[in-house]
Amino acid sequence: MKDFTKRTLVGAAYVAIVILTIYGGQLMKAWWHLPAEKADLWGMVLFNAVFLAVGIIGTHEIIDLLRKRGMEIFGATAHLVGILTYLILISFFYDHELGVRLRYLLPALWLCVLLIALWKRSRRPFAAIGYTLLPSLWVMVPLALMSHLQLIGLVMMIFILIWMNDSFAYMTGRLLGRHTMWRRHSPKKTWEGTIGGAVFCVVAAEVVGPLFGIERVGWLDWLAIGLICSAVGTLGDLVESMFKRSCGVKDSGNVMPGHGGILDRFDSMLMAVPFVMSYLMITGY
Repeated sequence: MKDFTKRTLVGAAYVAIVILTIYGGQLMKAWWHLPAEKADLWGMVLFNAVFLAVGIIGTHEIIDLLRKRGMEIFGATAHLVGILTYLILISFFYDHELGVRLRYLLPALWLCVLLIALWKRSRRPFAAIGYTLLPSLWVMVPLALMSHLQLIGLVMMIFILIWMNDSFAYMTGRLLGRHTMWRRHSPKKTWEGTIGGAVFCVVAAEVVGPLFGIERVGWLDWLAIGLICSAVGTLGDLVESMFKRSCGVKDSGNVMPGHGGILDRFDSMLMAVPFVMSYLMITGY
């Protein structure tokens, strides 16, 4: 009972922090009566600061797990490259012209990891290079892309869809689960649970999505976004399970007692965000 209470309280705090982060600007307008433009600016600063912190913790978890497994990773470089990647990508959403110029720095920034490897006494330099770039690509890029989705007003809805998919996949799997989906990566995940989560996720997208009043997002778009969050989010969970199994651990960390680490909570989100973003770009949003 004590563990259940702790898990519930931590989960409630997590949801509250997410909501406060996403709606920070609007709350500043309501509570402190800030002008709309200033409140929106500080709201985005809060949003990006919180998710940068999430990215830094996630990067630390990756470094820690790899090192415990005996893998070589350039830890300080991974943090620095990840933070710079995040800042370069979000600059595009604050100042379009500046962002266009800075984004061309990303290939040079990532290639610098290869140059740094020249000074490292590494037995497997290219494996270390890959591990060093992993946090930037897996964690920091998706978190930075959330800035654009926040400007559109989609971030809260994506969180809702991911939570719906995870919750109903779990409940449906417990009730009806018979056929294991991918035993090698997640023995408890079943096809019945995955389908159940997808159905409820799509229904939530079609019912709740329009209530957000996002312009130029019609019912077909909500259908696509619901399917993306369900399918790709589930695969994101499996990717993180694959990573944890390769490192021989159950949880990515312990920053959230009863829930594990940042990667455990954001695994589906990190995978779904780039695909939702890609869908919006392809459809000309």
